[in-house]
Amino acid sequence: MMTDNQEKAAKCLQPIRNIEKKLHAKRLELEALRYRASGAGAIRYDKDHVQTSPQDYLAMAMADIIEIEKAVLDAEADIERKKGKAYSIVRQIEMPDHRTFIEWYYLNGLTMTETATKMNIAERTSYYLREDALESFGKLL
Repeated sequence: MMTDNQEKAAKCLQPIRNIEKKLHAKRLELEALRYRASGAGAIRYDKDHVQTSPQDYLAMAMADIIEIEKAVLDAEADIERKKGKAYSIVRQIEMPDHRTFIEWYYLNGLTMTETATKMNIAERTSYYLREDALESFGKLL
């Protein structure tokens, strides 16, 4: 069961992780759309259907690309604001491993395994460290 401080910290930090995940997915979607819009594979000769002109798809793809680029830019601005506020709190945490954990796991989006590896600790230990780091962060909110 989480303490009040841990819950406050999680409510502040978890949205940053979630936005990062969504942003990553949008960037991949954008990359795929740009690839398809570039004309790769535009001519098809299968099933008695020959598509010789990708113009129709290109116009649709460009509209989608513009929409997704705007969503990515908006999300990047939002996450930078939230990260800025979080970093100002993280810098005040006394314990260096609490600061490091929050930065790598919550603000940089590493998995628990990646965070444990970078911190040179067992993954099981990282779960305990997360609780302590959230407590430290929550006290400063």
